[in-house]
Amino acid sequence: MPDYYKPYVLYILLLAPLILPFVSSRTIHAYEGIQTYYIRYDVKSSNNTIINDNLLMVPAKNDFRAEKFSQISAAGVISAAPFESKTSVDKRIRDNFLKTILVKNGLKSIKTKDLDTIVSYEGAIITPLDIIKTTYREQLNNYGYEAQVEFSPVAFPDKWETLGMKHKIKEIVYDFFQFFK
Repeated sequence: MPDYYKPYVLYILLLAPLILPFVSSRTIHAYEGIQTYYIRYDVKSSNNTIINDNLLMVPAKNDFRAEKFSQISAAGVISAAPFESKTSVDKRIRDNFLKTILVKNGLKSIKTKDLDTIVSYEGAIITPLDIIKTTYREQLNNYGYEAQVEFSPVAFPDKWETLGMKHKIKEIVYDFFQFFK
């Protein structure tokens, strides 16, 4: 090793134990709460009859496939009995709202085999999902609601490589500036 590198190596080795606790504590605090979720709604049909539907929502901490987030709001109606619990109604409202925004704004893909068809809608949300207002209509036995959330459709697969590279560059720049905080 050349002599002019020795002072720099010594300096780095002396500062590493002092910097390491701060760097590790920053990474622990960065991921305490989950904010971004990948959501997918699959509708399976056979002989032009809907057989099954499934709503999937998983944490998407490092998912780079979302394009651009924007505030989306929607109104809807769910049927319910007056004695149903508030938590049950809120869960059904959230599920119905997510299905609605996915169908209207999500990336749509279709898979078919014989007479079976699966239509999938994909997107990402940033929590919280806010239920702005709910009203119970006794004569109709239903709840009307209005809700909003930050939503982004998933990008087309041909853009994933570019988005992945942009995501890696953003992480490197962010980590570099975090080192100096």
